[in-house]
Amino acid sequence: MLDSRGRSGATLTAFLLLLVALTALSCQALKRLGGGGAIDEANQLNQSAGEDIREIEKIVQENKNKESEVSRALNTGNTDAAKRMMDDSVKAIDRGLEKGESAAAKLDKAAGLDVDSAIKEYLSLRAQSVKRAIAAFKELRGGIITFRDATGSTDKAVTDKARNEIQQASQKFDRLISEAEKLELQADDIARRNPDKIKPGN
Repeated sequence: MLDSRGRSGATLTAFLLLLVALTALSCQALKRLGGGGAIDEANQLNQSAGEDIREIEKIVQENKNKESEVSRALNTGNTDAAKRMMDDSVKAIDRGLEKGESAAAKLDKAAGLDVDSAIKEYLSLRAQSVKRAIAAFKELRGGIITFRDATGSTDKAVTDKARNEIQQASQKFDRLISEAEKLELQADDIARRNPDKIKPGN
């Protein structure tokens, strides 16, 4: 069996939590249905992707208070501290994205193996979902950087440009996350329609 568990500073936790949700394989397990050693290789890739996901969960825990810390710094006029914390948020997002991209690559590779077609489609949809979430995070990463760079500016053109860019990044984020969620639902539907191939894990 394949065990498959495995718009400011505020957005960091939301981004990473969503990435965890989209990359986790809903505690599904895949049954051995032929394909020789391919299912074993898929299992190893899936377990490794699960390790990446656990690393993302650690990053989430380490950064869960960033939103309130950035807000507190901005409310007290400490823009330098707020910028440093936003820099830390960007670095954390980068670490999360690296792990997410690793998980997506492993799911892609697993989907390309000689396994049952339903399992292949299931893993492929999961990989696509993760990729859409990664693209969404990259959009909002840019939004945080824009917000950070405009923080403390007295130039109205700079702040207006930052506001416009953040709004556009947020819209792209929402669209990409919606696409990721649809792909995730399609994968879950495959699992429900193929209980003999994909069954709930322990």
